[in-house]
Amino acid sequence: MTHQGSRRSTVCAMAAAIALATVAGCSVDSLIEEGVERAVEEAAEAEGENVDVDLDSEDGGFVVESDEGSFSVGGDLPDSFPGEDIPLIDGEILSASAMQSDGASGWAVQIQATGADAFERAQQALEGAGFGESGESFSMSSGDLEMVGLDNGHWQVLLASIEGEGVVSYTVNEM
Repeated sequence: MTHQGSRRSTVCAMAAAIALATVAGCSVDSLIEEGVERAVEEAAEAEGENVDVDLDSEDGGFVVESDEGSFSVGGDLPDSFPGEDIPLIDGEILSASAMQSDGASGWAVQIQATGADAFERAQQALEGAGFGESGESFSMSSGDLEMVGLDNGHWQVLLASIEGEGVVSYTVNEM
């Protein structure tokens, strides 16, 4: 295995351990929280990675940030999310992530929406903010899955939802 492959495996294993502990609903007090954060950060540093880990045992969420982007579960959008340009439906953020590579940026957000017709309301909010279908956009519905691709010339948004679940997924890319 190459050094890079070993490093990726280590960082992925650490992130998986954190995710498993979080999803399992482990009760983690602040001392253990800090110890886990420090252990993951030091292991990543030993592999040449600059990683910052922040666990939040109160809401079960966590944030992992590195030079290459960030990933968070629960609660908050990444600071880099273009919220002023991308209207999101009201509800609880289930997961949010930011990816940045070679000058390209992208985000993925899943929201447990409140109220009925979440997909339609999310699409209407985007259209009200100047998003529309263009040559690169599409719309489809298959069974319970609804998807639409919209853009405003600067941002491209893939909006998806499974009927009846109330979860709306946004995948946002800079064009």
